Amino acid sequence: MPQCAYIALITGGTTVPKETAPPTLVGCELFVRKDRAILLGKRKNCYGAGTWALPGGHLEFNERLVDAVCREAKEELGAIVKPQQLRMVSVVDDLQPQNNLHYVHISFELRDPQWEPRIMEPERCAEWRYFALDDLPSNFFEPHVGIIDNYLAQRLYLLQ
Repeated sequence: MPQCAYIALITGGTTVPKETAPPTLVGCELFVRKDRAILLGKRKNCYGAGTWALPGGHLEFNERLVDAVCREAKEELGAIVKPQQLRMVSVVDDLQPQNNLHYVHISFELRDPQWEPRIMEPERCAEWRYFALDDLPSNFFEPHVGIIDNYLAQRLYLLQ
């Protein structure tokens, strides 16, 4: 195989061929904001069970970022969110070489929703609850810690 077919991705001193390198994944999260509080869900029966996380999920192939957030809001919260209601608030590079993962998290904010969250995926979410920004729970879903920190610091981009 020609040298140009390899990615310059070095992990543990080995070069990974392009066709075997894991893809970069895109996570789309939603900050649902009411006054000085944000909505978090308690995860269950999945990675990070028992921790609090933002609503959201993975970007699907050929899907716009805002459409992914709107889809996830409907799937997880039973809410109709329109793209024009969203404001991008955070981009986080989440490099996880120990897990052989690379995520880019792109988060949007929705202020003062006119709906209440519903548990649409009871097998994956125990509850939805609003937390004051100055009184957030300590047991965050680990991949969302940087996203929350970035949001609270009002930074658009964070390299982890």
